[in-house]
Amino acid sequence: MSTVIASCTRGAGTLPEQLTPVVGTGHAGDLVIARVVRVGAYPRVENTHGRDVRIRVGDEIVGVLGDRHSTTSIYGGLPDGGLAVRAGAPADLLAVGGVIGTAASSPASLGTATALELVGLAADESGEVVRLRPRTAASVPATPVVFIGGTAAEVGKTTFASALVHHLAARHGLRVGVTKLAGTGRLRDLLTLADAGAHCAADFVDAGLATTYGHTPEAVVGTARHLVSRLTDEGADIVIAELGGDLWGAGIPNILRDADLVAAARALVLVPSDAMASLGADTWLAQNGITIPPVHGVPHRNVMAARERVGKGMGVQLVDPHDEQDMRRLVTEVLLPAMAGAK
Repeated sequence: MSTVIASCTRGAGTLPEQLTPVVGTGHAGDLVIARVVRVGAYPRVENTHGRDVRIRVGDEIVGVLGDRHSTTSIYGGLPDGGLAVRAGAPADLLAVGGVIGTAASSPASLGTATALELVGLAADESGEVVRLRPRTAASVPATPVVFIGGTAAEVGKTTFASALVHHLAARHGLRVGVTKLAGTGRLRDLLTLADAGAHCAADFVDAGLATTYGHTPEAVVGTARHLVSRLTDEGADIVIAELGGDLWGAGIPNILRDADLVAAARALVLVPSDAMASLGADTWLAQNGITIPPVHGVPHRNVMAARERVGKGMGVQLVDPHDEQDMRRLVTEVLLPAMAGAK
């Protein structure tokens, strides 16, 4: 038997050397110890170093209680009033990053969730349950922010964001701060963005949320403000902020309508699943009163066909993150003038 400390626990800071299981009612953000009963949709758990560790029946996971309302993966969470945590009680692994709750639905292609039995809430030597505590800010500095959002998970948001980080850092010498502001916590995406040449990096898990599903707008927006402020304090000239999943969930609409974050925003890059989704995203922005200037990325399928259809149908010139000329145009014609005009 082995124990995996899941990556989402890093939001609690340095963990005690010894965690003791205790009985109680668990709430979002509480650390919990669980044992694998059946390996299902997720045969691996990401540890605090960002490495996916294979799990087997009998292994223990130290994870974080929370919700996940994914449209492409597992949907589940915690009951109103919290989860009764006692030895042997059933639970499910909702995400590779270690979010634990009760699965309500899973795509047939993914299979049923990895089944767990709870051992207890994770307590320190004093008997207090270890938990993530959100860090929020009431305002944000004037540092320019570029949001990267999409119409679904796995459409290429991190790929686009990484290309933009590299271009800004390598071609223009800017100190780029990278963050993920919403979604379900996983360290891999943040490490990918950091490896593209970022000056500094932090995400919503670092700010005390294992997931932004199920939290109040105040908590999600407050942690987003905190992260922009933190990266600015660490020397960022510009912040590239990825938004996980699709634009509809995880508190993202509240982020994109927050007055302070809107004032800092220079663009919202929309990465679509296909050409029709580009039109849907554009319509959704108008319907939801989101005024951040959109930049349309290309679907990661047939770029030529997408350019033709969106160009004719919407009169929009798409940006391909793999095309050096496209990236140069985005930075020099859109982002740098917007940054200069805001000074």
